Amino acid sequence: MTLANENAYVLCEDLFKIYKIADLEVVALRGLDLEVRRGEVVAIVGASGSGKSTLLNILAGYDAPSAGRVTVGGKDLLQMGGKDVEDYRRNDVGFIWQQTSRNMFPYLTSIENVALPMMLTNKPGKERQERAKELLEIVGLGHRLDHTPEKLSGGEQQRVAIAVALANDPPLLLADEPTGELDDATAAEILDLFGSVNRELGTTILIVTHDPDIAYKVGRVVMIRDGKMSTEVRRKVTFQRITGDRDKEEPLEEFTLVDASGRVQIPRDLLDSLKIKDKARVTIENGTVTLRPEE
Repeated sequence: MTLANENAYVLCEDLFKIYKIADLEVVALRGLDLEVRRGEVVAIVGASGSGKSTLLNILAGYDAPSAGRVTVGGKDLLQMGGKDVEDYRRNDVGFIWQQTSRNMFPYLTSIENVALPMMLTNKPGKERQERAKELLEIVGLGHRLDHTPEKLSGGEQQRVAIAVALANDPPLLLADEPTGELDDATAAEILDLFGSVNRELGTTILIVTHDPDIAYKVGRVVMIRDGKMSTEVRRKVTFQRITGDRDKEEPLEEFTLVDASGRVQIPRDLLDSLKIKDKARVTIENGTVTLRPEE
């Protein structure tokens, strides 16, 4: 791993998630490790079925892992009872779904949607309205306060969704494919907005995405494969940043991740090129680890 545990705001260690479907067991996460610093922006990329959304649901408190350890802000999610989980979802994490219809109630206006989560707190009505208006102005929709979702564009709906997720000032923001249903220009605007939220509020942000150019838009990208973190790509100069523009001038560094048990994922195409199947010889020569076929 690239971060020290004591500096981690989000910490996953040897995380497993097994779903039982009829008589079958489906393993979604297979010993996943992840560390994210407070205030950092990280993109999680992987193929469908790799475990990205499962990880986000666990961090959001919507699902529980089958084994392992997961803490957010020092809170052990595996040790939480029902009331603790409710408080965690309400105060510690904001979640943005790809489908905008899951983020907003269609019969409520923008300001009513944003104010709604605050009804679960002790904030008086006037304060809720003022906070909702402030958040909508932050996301650039101060002129759309009284519009219901059908009167908003896709990008505007996603902006409202971000404001809803930030309603109770959560230190962690999770976004599951937040630009998946948007055109390129609108998607760039949403990523720029995430950058503004990160800079102005100090919010830690994890984004699951299929965007092939995401490595040029955020400071750190973690690739997930078969339920485990496999590689990490990050900028050499700017570690923490997110923008809607592709900055291909800044060099990138790519690393193969080593988990806490010393496991390394080697891409199948590399193994095939070396004609390595189920066994390999590993040697150390002059400070270099060498992987060779069995014979």
